[in-house]
Amino acid sequence: MMKSLSILSLVTFFVFLSILGYGQEDKKVTARIESSMLENQIKMKAVIVNNTAVYKELNYLLISIKKGSGGNLSNNQQSGKFSINPNEVKVLSEISVNLETQDALKAFLYVRDEQSKVLVAKDSLELNSDLFKKKTAKIEDDAVYELRGLTIDETKTKVGKDFYDMFYIQYSQLPDKSSSAITISELPLRGTSGQINIQIDDKIIYSFMTNPGEDYLQEQLAFSLKYIKEFTAKKNLIKNEFIY
Repeated sequence: MMKSLSILSLVTFFVFLSILGYGQEDKKVTARIESSMLENQIKMKAVIVNNTAVYKELNYLLISIKKGSGGNLSNNQQSGKFSINPNEVKVLSEISVNLETQDALKAFLYVRDEQSKVLVAKDSLELNSDLFKKKTAKIEDDAVYELRGLTIDETKTKVGKDFYDMFYIQYSQLPDKSSSAITISELPLRGTSGQINIQIDDKIIYSFMTNPGEDYLQEQLAFSLKYIKEFTAKKNLIKNEFIY
C-alpha cells in the first residue's frame, strides 16, 4: 500500500512539473508561418506573438525555397527589425509563391532579439516533401546550397554601411562560402564609437570598434574573412565526425 502511494505521489509530482513547464513555455515570444492557397499560389505570413508582459525589439528573417518539377531551385526572403507590445499579435510580412502540383516548398522563419542577437523563436513549413526526396536525400541539402553566401546587413551608421559594402563585394567573390547566413551587425557604444559584430549561427565570431579610416576597415575585413574561414572549417570538421 505504501509503495502504491509512493508511485502515485511520484506520478503526481511529474504531472505538476509538466503543467508548470507548459505554463512557463507559454510566457515567451512565439513565431508561426500561416499559409493559404488560392489556385496555384501559396501565401505565407510571418506571425509573431508576444506572450510576455514586456515590450520587445526584435529582428526576423523569412525564407522560402521552392523546387520545381525540373529540379530547379528558387528562393524568396524578407527580413527586418520590428517592435512588439506585450500580449500583441503582429503580422510582419507576406510572401507569395506560385506552386504547381509537382513543386515542393520549404519555408523558414527565424526571430532574434535586437540587442543580444539570441534566437528567441522559429517555425518552418513544408509542402510536398516527398517530391524533394525523389530528387535528393534531404531538403536541408537544397536549403544549404541555396542559402550559401547569404549576408544580412544590420549596420546602423555610415561607417557600418561602408564596411558591409566592402565585406559583401569581397565575400561574394570567394569560391568557398559558409553554408550559414552571415550577419553584420552594429552596436552603439558611448560617444561616437560603435562595435561591429560578425555573426554566424547566432555566434559572434569576430568584433571590432568602428573607425572611418579605409585602411583600418580593410584590415578588419581581412580579419573577418580569416575568422569566417576558420569557423567554417571547424564546423565542417565537427559535422563530418558525425557522418557514419
